[in-house]
Amino acid sequence: TAYPRVAKACLKTLTNLWSASLDTSEEYQVVRLNAFLRIRQMALTQPFPFIEQCLKSTYLAYAKRAKFATAASLTSLLPTITFMGNCIVELYSLDYASSYQHAFVYIRQLALHLRSAIQKKTPEAFRIVYCWQYIHCLKLWTAVLCSAAGKIDDEAQLMKSLIFPLTEVIFGVIRLVPTTRHLPLRLHCVRLLQQISAASELYIPTTSVLLEVLDLKELYLKPKRIDTRGKDVRGIRLPLILKLPKEGALRTAEQLDACLAEVFVLLNREVDLYRYSAGFPEFSVRICQRLRKYSKDTKNGRYRAYSRGCIELCAKYSAAAIKARSQLQEAPKDVKRLEVLKPSNVPTMNDRYEASIAKEKRLEQASQPVLSDAAKRSEREVAGMPSKVAKDAEGSEDDGERSKSKNTRKQKKKKLEVNKKDLENIGALEEQDEVQEGIDWDSDDEE
Repeated sequence: TAYPRVAKACLKTLTNLWSASLDTSEEYQVVRLNAFLRIRQMALTQPFPFIEQCLKSTYLAYAKRAKFATAASLTSLLPTITFMGNCIVELYSLDYASSYQHAFVYIRQLALHLRSAIQKKTPEAFRIVYCWQYIHCLKLWTAVLCSAAGKIDDEAQLMKSLIFPLTEVIFGVIRLVPTTRHLPLRLHCVRLLQQISAASELYIPTTSVLLEVLDLKELYLKPKRIDTRGKDVRGIRLPLILKLPKEGALRTAEQLDACLAEVFVLLNREVDLYRYSAGFPEFSVRICQRLRKYSKDTKNGRYRAYSRGCIELCAKYSAAAIKARSQLQEAPKDVKRLEVLKPSNVPTMNDRYEASIAKEKRLEQASQPVLSDAAKRSEREVAGMPSKVAKDAEGSEDDGERSKSKNTRKQKKKKLEVNKKDLENIGALEEQDEVQEGIDWDSDDEE
């Protein structure tokens, strides 16, 4: 390029605008989009080495931005993180030869953090892995590899070769701390593995992870009753949490319903993904055996219905697979495709997976209670208020409280009671995840 220093400075400015952390409002998304379009344009028009700078700067900006997506701020930052992740997937699909080098380095970096946690076995090492920043990075590389898995050119096959190391890293995260409290995180990882399996049409065994949940002793204890007055009527939303409360994990009816419903959703999706495999009848034997035992042991009619529904689904698909594979011309050793029994007019694994995800989102949206206009307005204000403006607003409220300190004793008492309740609710919303430090990403990392 004729102006290399100008191009680097321009890229730095555009990356800062694209990953700005002070504003999460919908209006600023236009700025993010235009900044990314200019980054993409520069990656395509500038000479070859420049695209590698674009890949590196955008991923490091994403990782640093994901560091602040804790449990308290995830609802407001999730659209921004999702948008930035989609932008990186688009950018890494421009040149798979360059993308492979960077993907290899950063997936290896995640593996090194996991290895350090396995070797040290300290709470600090576990917090580096069991945090939203690490999970968001796993989601990003899952999306990047799934996007490349659908391509048939040779460069895309380079990216496909990274599926195995990424899968091993995700399995390592699942097995790192296999406690009841971290059950939501394991379910997040199962979703990632199923996404990779559907996009690449490879068999990735996640059934054992799901069936292990049915062995937890908390499922067979009588759930505790808790007072739900004044709390969020939407209940537990597993996509927004990584761990259950430290005390009473999986002991309330809300936690049991949310976790078991998620387990059976993922189990049914697992059955649907491999229904056209020649080995599906043998694959479903273990599932049916465990679910029959669970349906006899559980006293909850809803959970028993979940089990019987999955058993019936397995029996139906097994009968169809036995009939279809009896008509195959190839010997078992000659079967190369996973979906060898799939008719030509049936959608592929990836299409069925995407349809299942879309249906799940529609059902989740329909099951959420209708919020009032005031509640919707308050959520928009919380999501769209910059941190600096929020601090100024808090300061103005403190000044207002000082100016009203000369009220009567009765008014003071009423005000203190109201503020106490308000502070309790705000404390629940602003609760910081204890894993807030995460990975120390540095733009000067050696590659």
